Amino acid sequence: RDGRSDWSSDVCSSDLAGVYVQQHGVFTRHSRQCWAHVVGNCPEVEPRRFIVKENLFEEEGIEEESHYLKLVKLGEALGLTSEQVHQAQALPSTRAALLIWETLTKDRHWILGCVAKGALEQVNQVECGEMSLAEGNRWMNQLGLTENDVEFWLMHDELDKEHGSGAFDLALHFLPSARGVDANDVLEAVEDSMFAWKIFLEGIADVADRKTHV
Repeated sequence: RDGRSDWSSDVCSSDLAGVYVQQHGVFTRHSRQCWAHVVGNCPEVEPRRFIVKENLFEEEGIEEESHYLKLVKLGEALGLTSEQVHQAQALPSTRAALLIWETLTKDRHWILGCVAKGALEQVNQVECGEMSLAEGNRWMNQLGLTENDVEFWLMHDELDKEHGSGAFDLALHFLPSARGVDANDVLEAVEDSMFAWKIFLEGIADVADRKTHV
């Protein structure tokens, strides 16, 4: 099932929305570490430069573009404190997903780590646009939030398209000349990453199901 649509399409309470924000905050902070692992393992200048500029500097160096800080703002609009977002404990399902991504990016060939994380960026790119606008509108309508509150959902723009595919495309560019990795390995890395994403979303959906039926 689609973890996001299961819990948000019908009933979206501030408590359930808060769970999503907290878990996505855990994911976003961990994502920076994973991209740093890819950079550390990569001997090629061009992919390193792209990842540092597009996937790390955006979060660490440009405060107004930080996805994580927009999540914190969204959490505060839901009644959470910034510390409740910063100190959120990962669900067991979130921990399992993070372990998969850590292994893919830290202990595998840099190309495999890059496509594993790049695939997630491409998923987010696909989920941008109409889906994110619909999600933002749902949060505003059901939770009484403003456009400023839900900027996390409404922020995606043309830059995110380059951000989403650039690292993935660079990994594929260097694949033919790489040693110890082939197209089948790349496919498996993408499949494993998508499986981790499914675990992550379904864990949040399970919490929503339990809270809804209490």
